[in-house]
Amino acid sequence: MADLTIRGLPDELHRFLKQQAEANHRSINRETIALIERAMKSNADGKPRLSAVEVIAKASRFGALPVLDNRPASEMVEYDADGLPK
Repeated sequence: MADLTIRGLPDELHRFLKQQAEANHRSINRETIALIERAMKSNADGKPRLSAVEVIAKASRFGALPVLDNRPASEMVEYDADGLPK
C-alpha cells in the first residue's frame, strides 16, 4: 500500500477533514481515503467521475473558500448509510 503526503493543505480544508472524520468516527487519514474512494466510484457508464488529481485540485480550491456558515459540518450535511455526506 502506498503513502501520500499532501503539502500546503489549507487550514480550512484540514478543519473540514477533521470535522468530517470526527463525525464519521474515523481518523483524518481514513476519512480522506473514504472521500477519495467515493469520488472515484464509477458512474453508470463505468468510467471514474473524477481522477485523483481532479479530486485533490477541487479539494484545494474548496479549502480556499471563505467560511460563510460557522455551524459544524455535522449540522449542515446529511450522511448516507456508510457515514459519507449525501
